[in-house]
Amino acid sequence: MRSEGRVGSLLTYLSIMLFNVYTLILYFNEQLILYIHPRYVMFTVFFNVLSLVVCGAGLLLTAWRMRSGLGALRLGWWRPSLTVLVAGLVLAAAYALPARTLSSDTADQRSANFNDTEVQQPSGAANTLALFEVDTAQLGIPDWVSAFNMKTSAGFFEGKKADVVGFVFHPEGTPQDVFYVSRFRLTCCAVDAQPLGVPVYSPGWQEEYKKDSWVHVTGTFAKTDEDIAEPAIITPESIEPTDQPQNPYVT
Repeated sequence: MRSEGRVGSLLTYLSIMLFNVYTLILYFNEQLILYIHPRYVMFTVFFNVLSLVVCGAGLLLTAWRMRSGLGALRLGWWRPSLTVLVAGLVLAAAYALPARTLSSDTADQRSANFNDTEVQQPSGAANTLALFEVDTAQLGIPDWVSAFNMKTSAGFFEGKKADVVGFVFHPEGTPQDVFYVSRFRLTCCAVDAQPLGVPVYSPGWQEEYKKDSWVHVTGTFAKTDEDIAEPAIITPESIEPTDQPQNPYVT
């Protein structure tokens, strides 16, 4: 029984260390921000390094005790627990599947939270609206969503310049001539990511742009008769395919 317990401890230490190594690989490949808010990156790296050291020491100590005869290694009698099997499957999937950003499928699953009215910019509502009197091309998707939720009159947005980058998203129930240029807003990590988007009027967009492809949209806002929640819609001057930004999320 003692041997089985020590084998289980070895595998537990090894599983945790593999998770730690995977997290550090994501960090060095600049992919950790696909899963957590940038403010938590160094915190996560520190504790994964600490865990790697502690679990490595535990692994070596357990292996030394078994080798010293304090417990015999009898794998023939050992059966992996459900926890070890699940951890092994998760690890295999983590290492086998490429790291990737959240997609429109996730946005669809969280559509009840799309362009939620609680979205606000850290700089404050006053600063966001002040930009409308200067250069609205400086505004990002979160700024526009904040403004939509503060001003419901289409006339307030009419003629305002837009210059935004995001992925193509077509929420269920959206008119066929409309798509949203969208980003996810992270508060902590990918689990709480909130989809945001600005509507674009572009008949036939399905023939030119695939769902989840990244685009750079410039144009002006106009009143719309389309059945959408937002008070105005972008009439594009250009829609150009672009690469996914290094940090695809907004904060």
